[in-house]
Amino acid sequence: MIRAASAAPGRRARRSLLLSGLVVGTGIASVAVCVGLLRGGPPLWVSAVLAVAPVVIAVAAGFNARARRASTTVLVAAADFAGLAVAVDAGLVLTLLALGKLPSGAQQDLVDPALLGMLLVATLAGPLGRRAGRAARMSLLGTRRSPDELLADFAERAGRGTPVDDLLRRLAETMRRDWRLSSVQIWTGVPDAPGLHRGLVVPEPYEELPPPAPLDATEMATLERAGVAGPGWLRLWLPRLLAEHDADGTTTQLRLAPAVHGGRVLALVVVERPVDADQFTAADERALAEVARRLAIVLRNRALDEALQATLADLRRSNADLQASRGRLVRTADAERRRIERDLHDGAQQHLVALAVGLRLVRDSLSEAGDTAANLELLDELDTGVRESIEELRNLAHGIYPPLLRDSGLGEALRAAARRNPLDVTVATQHLTRHGEQLEAAVYFCCLEALQNAAKHAPDASVVVTLEEDDDELRFAVVDTGPGCDVDNMAAGAGMQNMADRLGAIGGTLELSSAPGRGTTVGGRVPLHTVAPVTTVTGPVTVPARVAATAPRHG
Repeated sequence: MIRAASAAPGRRARRSLLLSGLVVGTGIASVAVCVGLLRGGPPLWVSAVLAVAPVVIAVAAGFNARARRASTTVLVAAADFAGLAVAVDAGLVLTLLALGKLPSGAQQDLVDPALLGMLLVATLAGPLGRRAGRAARMSLLGTRRSPDELLADFAERAGRGTPVDDLLRRLAETMRRDWRLSSVQIWTGVPDAPGLHRGLVVPEPYEELPPPAPLDATEMATLERAGVAGPGWLRLWLPRLLAEHDADGTTTQLRLAPAVHGGRVLALVVVERPVDADQFTAADERALAEVARRLAIVLRNRALDEALQATLADLRRSNADLQASRGRLVRTADAERRRIERDLHDGAQQHLVALAVGLRLVRDSLSEAGDTAANLELLDELDTGVRESIEELRNLAHGIYPPLLRDSGLGEALRAAARRNPLDVTVATQHLTRHGEQLEAAVYFCCLEALQNAAKHAPDASVVVTLEEDDDELRFAVVDTGPGCDVDNMAAGAGMQNMADRLGAIGGTLELSSAPGRGTTVGGRVPLHTVAPVTTVTGPVTVPARVAATAPRHG
């Protein structure tokens, strides 16, 4: 259904383009026929090519996304061209009727210049007429643009993201000039201050006067129901807005219109006109109401945009703080692992080594003294146990933070871990180079966790570990041939969450895929040059913030 819905506009756009080509081709053909009747114009084959070319171009344009998006504009332009062709056809037919016969001799030489003249007149008639009308209004009525033109300009500037202060000033100046007003006031809200404040007066007064008190909530509630109002309404409901005029003793025509959106007064537009000028008409009041309505929409959209930008900035800061926090946690854990490794190596491991040496010396001395075989066998067992304890302790220390990873890199460290794993593990690397300690530790411990899970849940499987990198990212995958699991119905354990946290701290992602009888793949990607936003597990399984109590497959 989604594909069908998205394809329907494309078909309509292609039909519109084809219709545009047909309209233009028909217009060219009609002009060619009329010129042919007058025995002028280009040869027939040239006219045929010119008539067919728009159709071919329209069909080809239907395969271009940008042309399809402009199909409505193209169709309107084609309609304008059709009107132009009809006007030229009418002119040629009238020329034929005026001659009363088909042109011949010297008259044929005038057909082509007459055609060019008609095309020029038909093309320039519309723009010149509009300019002449605008000039007439400016000279006779003192109006440069109609209210519709002013509103169109206001909407265009608002759409381009002009700052609110500049937008309001330009609006006030344009209204004063085009509507022949003596002054324009715009009251708006001020951040962290209640009510509406008079923020703009055009033209600015010569004397610096203290601004009037802002409109309070009660007055704004009154304005909410006002619409476009005049002095009579103001004297009855908001007489203090007329206090300046009464103090000056001037008499003017005055109108106000509140900009209301969602039941809130966002701004107030107050306009004045000299008393001896033309009276405000119903059309003027409708235009003022439309200005207030569009101003309310613009102010509301700007407020929402500012709130959205502030929210996005907070999210970016929170995201950066979270990523930095996860990085610090991982680095702290790695440092703590290295400290424990050193403590085990320098402490408990050395004690066990000393104990093993002591047992060997005791055995040798007892052997020389001819002690019984039972005691020697007991000492051999103790010596074997101590050596096994040393090996286990060494493996534990290497699991905490292997020196081989620090000295030789990921490939060698994972091959050493593969040899200690009870499964048949193959490690394959491709174009692998050295990287930062945090990145290598994250990938190593993720692979180690995946190998331990495979040994626990798939004891008869074989495992392949692959590491590869390019200029942008390092990728790894641990693939086993075990029984697999249903990832849609499994609970993610602490192991998966730890892997996701490790990779997320360096901008990476963790992926898990499995199915019953098809094995399990644990993979991940880590960016090498840019730190991506904080991420967690992607794919069929998502790791929740609160780790589940049990994990039937990977834990």
